[in-house]
Amino acid sequence: MANKYNLSKEYQFDIDVSADTYAGKLAMPYVTAAVKSPDTVAKGFVRQIDGLNKSAIISGLSLDDPIAAASCDFTTGDAPANLALTEQVLTLNDMKVNQQVCRSTIFPTWVGENMDRNGNLPSTFADFLLATVAAKAGAQLENLLWLADAGALWGVGFLSNDGVYDETGVDASACKDFVEAGITAITSGNAAAQFGAVYDAAIAGDGVAAGVPGILTKPDIAFYCNIKTYGLYIQQLAGSATFANHQGINMKGTDQAIVNATYLGIPIYVCPGMPDDCIVLTPRENMVFGTNLATDWTEARIIPHYEFSGGDDVRVVMNFACGVQTAVATDGVVGATFWT
Repeated sequence: MANKYNLSKEYQFDIDVSADTYAGKLAMPYVTAAVKSPDTVAKGFVRQIDGLNKSAIISGLSLDDPIAAASCDFTTGDAPANLALTEQVLTLNDMKVNQQVCRSTIFPTWVGENMDRNGNLPSTFADFLLATVAAKAGAQLENLLWLADAGALWGVGFLSNDGVYDETGVDASACKDFVEAGITAITSGNAAAQFGAVYDAAIAGDGVAAGVPGILTKPDIAFYCNIKTYGLYIQQLAGSATFANHQGINMKGTDQAIVNATYLGIPIYVCPGMPDDCIVLTPRENMVFGTNLATDWTEARIIPHYEFSGGDDVRVVMNFACGVQTAVATDGVVGATFWT
C-alpha cells in the first residue's frame, strides 16, 4: 500500500510536464519518430531526402547511342534525339499534430510500461507522451504516403491522390506512368503467379506501354506489397503443390520460418500502408520520400494546458512537412486487379 500511495502522491505533485519547446535538433527524436516510424521509411524501402523547404526537383539525364562512325564532328549534346533531361517535382505537404491528452488517462499506462521491480520510473512522462502520440502519427503517415487522403492533408501518394486505391487514384498518383500489370485477386494458391505477372510486364509491357526490362538489372530492384500479400505468398511457398507435393520449399511445409522471401532473387519489401491486391516493382532509388526535417521549421512542443485551464490536460504539438515522388516517372510496374 505504501508503494501505491507514493505513486499516487508522485503523480499528483511531482510529475512535471514542462512548457519547453523542442526545436531544431532537439525536436528530432520526437518529430522524426512521427515522420520516420512508418515501415516504408524506417526500413529504408525508399530513397529519403531531408532538409527540404517546400519542394525539390528530381532531375534525370539520359543519353541515347553516343557511338558513331569516326569523323571530325561532334554530336551536339542538346539534340533532342541524343540527350534528354527529365524533371520530377516532389512537393512537401505541411502537416501538424495537435493532440490534447488527459494525464490521468495515460498515467497508468506510463507506469505499466516503465516500472521495474524496484518501482523505478526510468523515463519521463513527457518523453512517454511524445512517443505515444508519435507512434500513432507514424501509423497514419504510413497510409498517407501510399494513398494520400480525400482532403487537403496530403497531396499525392505513391498509389493514389484521394485515399482510394482504384484506377482513378493510381492515374493521379506518383506512380501514374508506371507500366500497368493486370493481376487477379491474390490468394495463397496464386500469389507467386501474380508476382510473375508483374515481372512479365516489366519485360514485355502491358500491351499499350513498352516494358522497362532495364530496371531488372538495377542492384536495388524490389517488389513492394502489403503484409497480407506477403503472407499469402509465403503460405504458398510453404505448401504449394508446385513445391514437392505440398511440402513446400525445403520439404518442411509450414514447419519453417520463411523470412526475407524473394521472387527470382528480387527482395520483397513489406509496406503496411499499401492496399490489398497490389504489387509494385521498381528500383528503391526510384521511390523518393522528402521531408523538411533538420530545418528550423521542425518542432515538437508539450504545452501544460492544466496550468492554465484548471483541467488535467496536456497538449502535444508537432509541425513537419513531407511528400513523395518517383525519380524516373516510367521506371516501374504497378500490378492491380482493375487494369483492363
